[in-house]
Amino acid sequence: MLRESIGRGRYQPRRSAMKGSSGLPLCAVLLAAGLIMSSGQASAQEKEQSANANGGEIEKQVAIATGVGAKLLCSSMFISGRDKDDVVNNDIIPLWPPSAVIAYDVDPENYSVTAKFGTQQRVATYRDGIGCTIDTPPSENTGPREARLEARAVVEPGPALSSAFDAAMADPNGDLRTRALVVIKDGEIVGERYADGFDKSMPLLGWSMSKSVTAALAGLVVGDGLMELDSPLGAPEWEGDADRSAITLRNLLQMSSGLEFVEEYTAGNDSVAMLFLEPDMAAYAASKPLIAEPDTLWSYSSGSTNIVSRALTNALGGSEATQAYLRKRLFGPAGMKNATFEEDNAGTPVGSSYIYATARDWARFGLLFLNQGKVGEEQILSPEWVNFIQTPAPASDQGIYGAGFWLNGKPTDGDGLSMPELPGDAYFAMGHNGQVVGIFPSQNVVIVRLGWTTGEAKFDTSGHFAEILKALD
Repeated sequence: MLRESIGRGRYQPRRSAMKGSSGLPLCAVLLAAGLIMSSGQASAQEKEQSANANGGEIEKQVAIATGVGAKLLCSSMFISGRDKDDVVNNDIIPLWPPSAVIAYDVDPENYSVTAKFGTQQRVATYRDGIGCTIDTPPSENTGPREARLEARAVVEPGPALSSAFDAAMADPNGDLRTRALVVIKDGEIVGERYADGFDKSMPLLGWSMSKSVTAALAGLVVGDGLMELDSPLGAPEWEGDADRSAITLRNLLQMSSGLEFVEEYTAGNDSVAMLFLEPDMAAYAASKPLIAEPDTLWSYSSGSTNIVSRALTNALGGSEATQAYLRKRLFGPAGMKNATFEEDNAGTPVGSSYIYATARDWARFGLLFLNQGKVGEEQILSPEWVNFIQTPAPASDQGIYGAGFWLNGKPTDGDGLSMPELPGDAYFAMGHNGQVVGIFPSQNVVIVRLGWTTGEAKFDTSGHFAEILKALD
């Protein structure tokens, strides 16, 4: 999802609370429709008139709210192993405030969660190996895999690094919610810390750090000769449309496809509708019209990555083959022991947003890139692909984005580096709520921060990571 602090792409800054398409907070929209009024606030006739006037909008808003609640609670309980009330109070409501009115039923035997509001409900179901999907009926499966506990104890940081960790974990207003910090230097974990209730074996949602994993998967598929970076990607939605049919894998990875997509986290816009309403996310994104020629406009789009994910899945022979390929070619060799790549209802891994992995797993992912695609003596990704993902997209004026990874920008631009306290060669996997894998080639360091920062709060990645780097010196 969106990195708010940088860029000139076609997006708006994330709002502090999710809103309806009318611009009002969703709770206000629901109130206006009479759906969450107390009996003394309006007459029955007024409620009926208001509900009829806003019925279609309200139905959509409730569908989104129940979808958010069901999906996040299902994944957090059956992948991360967290407590229901903890997830509802500390994840779902801060992320999507209207969900405070949602009721939940958890079915542990069928690994499903039902989110209800009035007569509307949505169900998310866990399936082994691919996580939770919305509106999928319970099916026979072996249930959640046991977390593979790390044999090595938590690595306590030294005094200087411990002080930097103290500052990064501080949360005076209770809205930063840093949950995990891991630092690797010279190939070894030199310090890590976890908030109460979280630990080294708990997979956590990476949100848009998933885009970076999708870019790694694309590198493997291209390296195997199953797809070409600069050939037209092809999509059934583009048949007969010469302009859209010219879009390549490179265009989509570099967020320069020219397809319309509103990456704004409000209830009426594309990113939320795609993630919580659409059964086939890639089809939704690919159906969008072209608003610019490919490679001429940089515009951050979760939809673009899901189009890529579908193309990769098709090239690999479907969902099951793709999951096996991921485990054999990426997650296994990189040591990402607890990674889950969740799918949509069409069987496509949600490359934009839905990978759960432990903080150590995310650190190992960063280490793969720090080591130019190698694990030990084995070359997993080609050095050429590692260089490609950190090469600024031509349409990104400030040089802030490569291919699935954020860059620190061009120091010669008027705005300078996007994170001025950090080295110019740093690059990042970044996700909603302040998820970050920072890769620092000149220091031979990887820093991971996982959390759930919401509202107007913002985790100071530049400042805290700079202090961590100083502590390592």
